[in-house]
Amino acid sequence: MKRVGALILGFFFLFGGLAGAKELNKAYFKGLFWHLARHQLPWPAQNISLIRFRVEPEVIRVPEGAKEIVRLSHPLHPGPNTLLIDYVYQGRLLRRVRVLGSLEVMLPVVVLTRPLPRHAIITLEDVALERRPLTRLPKDVILHQKEIIGLRTRTSLRAGSVLRSSVLEIPPVIHRGALVRIVAQGKNFLVTAVGEARQDGRPGQIIRVRNLASKREVFAQVVDKKTVKVTF
Repeated sequence: MKRVGALILGFFFLFGGLAGAKELNKAYFKGLFWHLARHQLPWPAQNISLIRFRVEPEVIRVPEGAKEIVRLSHPLHPGPNTLLIDYVYQGRLLRRVRVLGSLEVMLPVVVLTRPLPRHAIITLEDVALERRPLTRLPKDVILHQKEIIGLRTRTSLRAGSVLRSSVLEIPPVIHRGALVRIVAQGKNFLVTAVGEARQDGRPGQIIRVRNLASKREVFAQVVDKKTVKVTF
């Protein structure tokens, strides 16, 4: 999301050409809030909606030449936001307006097109993109289909479920009971032996392996579906 240079943003508008004073109403403040939202949020305007809005007071009058200062405690973001708008004239604070606006962003996310059991491998036919409200999505939601093809489910999932990284995992390349090549490597030596995997394992994971020659179990790192490595 775009960063804002300071926590206090100054937007200065001079009300020129007015005879005495100008009336600012709820529609004006809504337009100002929407202008800020479109410029601060990183998504296209058509994906953003203003779902709740309130301003206190709803109508004020300010003199010609009054300075408008918009203050933000943080950059605008999906969810509730508060603006404080000060109207200053000749160095004196005339009015302060409080604006509360709640923003929603609709984003395409990856969802399941059919139910999947535990440990199912995700294929392209299992998923689709659907627009969902960002404020109701988990932080680890999956936004791109290509990120999860070939992963497997940690648990059973229903059709229509929004996919998130916490419910998926890399499938093991070595399964318990499989024969593997143990590579033992030190500073000046390299030894290989045949072993039996005592656990499932993914690339980079440390698993228990039984050396079939010595009958001893060692901890080894999975290299690929046929090889594990022991480093001394």
